[in-house]
Amino acid sequence: MSEAKFIKVNGTEAKLLSRDGGKKFKPSPSEDVFFKMSGDEVEGLFDYFEIRVGYLDGPPLHIHSIQHETFHIVEGELTVRVGDELVEAKTGEFLFIPKGVIHTYVNLKEGTVARAVGNLAPGGFDKFVEELSQYQATASPPDPARINEISAKH
Repeated sequence: MSEAKFIKVNGTEAKLLSRDGGKKFKPSPSEDVFFKMSGDEVEGLFDYFEIRVGYLDGPPLHIHSIQHETFHIVEGELTVRVGDELVEAKTGEFLFIPKGVIHTYVNLKEGTVARAVGNLAPGGFDKFVEELSQYQATASPPDPARINEISAKH
């Protein structure tokens, strides 16, 4: 995690992070996730993150059972599966995925890195990403049953 600048104001603290600031995870070779704010910092209300997704990368198909998720595409384009539909989310566009809806995303534009900022509410998803990243770094090959255990925990 890079250094954050905290600004004291009215008995609390505001936070300023650099472009690469926050808790960084690398869930796959050409994908980076930066959690800029986690639920622990904001009374569990939300997680705020940035993703940078290389060509043909993205997470497996998944569901958030308790969290709504948003994506605002700030650079490039992501192909997003939402339920049974495929949508092209382009620079400047915003996508809301309600809790309980199966989804995934992938960057299909060769030679590009897609960037999006997102929000998960309520917060706490960063704990899942952290635990899963730690497990995947040591497991070769990863055990799907163990991944399911980690998923169920969060």
